[in-house]
Amino acid sequence: MQKSPTGAFPEGEPALYWEGKQEAFAAAQSPCTAKLSAPLPEQGNLYLEGDCLDAVKLLRERYAGRIRMVYLDPPYNTGSLHVYHDRFGKADWCSMMYARLLPVRDLLTEDGVVFISIGEQQLHMLLCLCDEIFRPENRLALLHRVTKKSSNNGDHFSPCVDYVLMYARDAALVPPYTVPLPEEIVSRYKRTDEHVAQRGPYQEVSLYMSALKHGGSRYPITCPDGSRVIPPDHKPWRWNEATFRKGLSEGRIVFKASRRSPLRDADTGQRAKWNLYTKMYLSERQQSGLQPKNFTEAFPNTLATHELRRLGIPFDFAKPVSLIAYLARLQTAGEDIVLDLFSGSGTTAHAVMQLNAEDGGHRRFILVQLPEPTAPDSRAAQMGFSDLCEIGKERIRRAGEQLRQQYPELETDFTVLRILKEGED
Repeated sequence: MQKSPTGAFPEGEPALYWEGKQEAFAAAQSPCTAKLSAPLPEQGNLYLEGDCLDAVKLLRERYAGRIRMVYLDPPYNTGSLHVYHDRFGKADWCSMMYARLLPVRDLLTEDGVVFISIGEQQLHMLLCLCDEIFRPENRLALLHRVTKKSSNNGDHFSPCVDYVLMYARDAALVPPYTVPLPEEIVSRYKRTDEHVAQRGPYQEVSLYMSALKHGGSRYPITCPDGSRVIPPDHKPWRWNEATFRKGLSEGRIVFKASRRSPLRDADTGQRAKWNLYTKMYLSERQQSGLQPKNFTEAFPNTLATHELRRLGIPFDFAKPVSLIAYLARLQTAGEDIVLDLFSGSGTTAHAVMQLNAEDGGHRRFILVQLPEPTAPDSRAAQMGFSDLCEIGKERIRRAGEQLRQQYPELETDFTVLRILKEGED
């Protein structure tokens, strides 16, 4: 097998090949002949009208190594949308994505991450492309998202999920993601002790768990009556001996008399009269958070439908604000920059503004969208929207106005610049 034209794969390793790949690589590397309608501002949110390949090249001079998060929702639907037609064949689609993903990597911070929404039909191709560009070891996750539950379409199975593919520029530099504890977990913390003011309520967790077969330590523990207990069948405790002694000194161990203890008397081998538990405190559990799962039912497409309906924006198949806000909450904070190259109705800008309102952050968004004309018979055209950019900009304005009603100091302004091809004014 030939070496990949990017040099990302050594000789002999597989990569995805298609007619036009060399040309796509050349397009990504060629100098940009386009220009912006005005200079890039030093600060603030941006909305760029034009091709996203030109956009990433124009942004590279100022924003190389500065983008903490990139979100992409490329055209991948199999049907015709009213403004975003799926005009890409498989080879053309690969070339389009390849040429744009190559320079995107240069825009990311060292711990930056790209999140890409994708459907099942293009998933395999996108995985191959991203493995080549970002390397397989930098793949963070493939999030499975339930898009709808009431569909009865399809030939053999009704499609009801899509995916968010996540790649880091350097996965080793990305801190672990955490999400807040759900209420069902918080409700389990009902017990209190003398440390409640500092540690909050707690729940008891068995020091011995039958499913734990390795990774812990095995040692005898002396109980209040002087007997010694140990896990059965040569299995370990959850804590090693040093951690146990520290927990005992801090009041984190509970001894309970039990007739059905799974433990064994360390001296006789008979069933022990005691069982042991550790105290897991809510405040400490909340600090560590919960690792997010790679499957979610929390962000169905109906949420986006309702959001756009409330704003009076005509657009089909948008992603929910809560989905993008969820991803941005995992990856960004403070004054981080979020880039969206296929911004559609402007969901990413809406999500960034809403997240800033919720946590007091000052994230900035940069949105890019090709001004594709709306279909003459579409609802968008009938409402006076001539192209997709007009829809996106108006959505951002209306969402910003809505958010400022509750958060008057929220920054929602954005600068609009057009990407001019060579020879255009």
